[in-house]
Amino acid sequence: MKPKRIEYIDVAKFAAILLIIFSHGLKEGHLLAFLFSFHLPVFFFLNGMTLKMEGNTFGDFLSKKLRRYIVPMFGLGILCVLSEALAYTLLNVPLPDNYYIIGLSRVINQTRAFTIWFLPALFFTDIILFGFHKLFKDRLIPMGLGALAVLALGIAFTLYYNVTLVWNSDAALFGTVFTYCGYAFRHAKLSRIYGFLTGNRLVSLLVGIPLLVATYFVSVYNYDTQIAHLEMFLRIYKAYYITLPCALMGSLGFTLLCRGITNPVLAKPVEANLALLALHQGCVFPIFRYVVAPQWWNSVAYMPATDPHYLAFNFTMLLFALATIGIAHFAIKFSPFAPIINQPIPDFYRKPFRKAKVLDS
Repeated sequence: MKPKRIEYIDVAKFAAILLIIFSHGLKEGHLLAFLFSFHLPVFFFLNGMTLKMEGNTFGDFLSKKLRRYIVPMFGLGILCVLSEALAYTLLNVPLPDNYYIIGLSRVINQTRAFTIWFLPALFFTDIILFGFHKLFKDRLIPMGLGALAVLALGIAFTLYYNVTLVWNSDAALFGTVFTYCGYAFRHAKLSRIYGFLTGNRLVSLLVGIPLLVATYFVSVYNYDTQIAHLEMFLRIYKAYYITLPCALMGSLGFTLLCRGITNPVLAKPVEANLALLALHQGCVFPIFRYVVAPQWWNSVAYMPATDPHYLAFNFTMLLFALATIGIAHFAIKFSPFAPIINQPIPDFYRKPFRKAKVLDS
């Protein structure tokens, strides 16, 4: 029996993917610094909130995570290579030499390749936290200390080496602490705090909105003083004592805000998240800018990031991405390749095999 989905978490996941798409169309500035301060950490936080470890053997847990993260990593990675080639073709740009071989090697190594790069990072955070769960018998304090030790390792690694590891396992050194915080937030031992913050929509809004406002001002301060925004992609965590608490504060605030506005209409589209993540930046954005609306793009490309005309263009590009990639999502969902977006293979493709087994018997 599949576990019951939590509606507001689905709303938060879908809203977070919208923030990623919108932010990828922005220029440097305070708005981008604010969105980047939590829009990836919140996925680790939400992942922890839905993490089920009790009663699983390591083999079962590993199998589930391979299906959930690594199968999409490879499948969507190949789709990213093909969709990027489509964009090149539509833009009349010649493909680089050995494009497909290089693209496939990037998918296999997955060192920040395409926008699906953090799927294997999520995989490693779950595996690390599962190890702490078994080792410390689900005791939150030792598990938290373990997550902090992993974070310390990540900080030291970044300071002294600052290289990208295969399957983005270095990003997992930072993501583990956010996954742990999400797991602890919904843990039975903190049920009173969780119930108070999420049991009533108004309370969620009254707490979530001030947290996001505070996140904005802290992220702006960090951006102005460090000349960099928080970015898991490049491990720009300058001033860790600011950026990491800011990311956690933003993740919690955003989650509570989504709890306050939750409804089924906003929850259902979450199943398209993987397709949206994979296809928006390398394929849909270039097509919209240079094929669908080139004159509009030329008129706003050099405008400030806060200009209403630039923001209107970016918002329209977001809507275009939702429409076109939504169609692609359903095409994949009803194809034999549905597992690459974490959907079951439709029965239509299973029936011939079932009939063959009946005939053989």
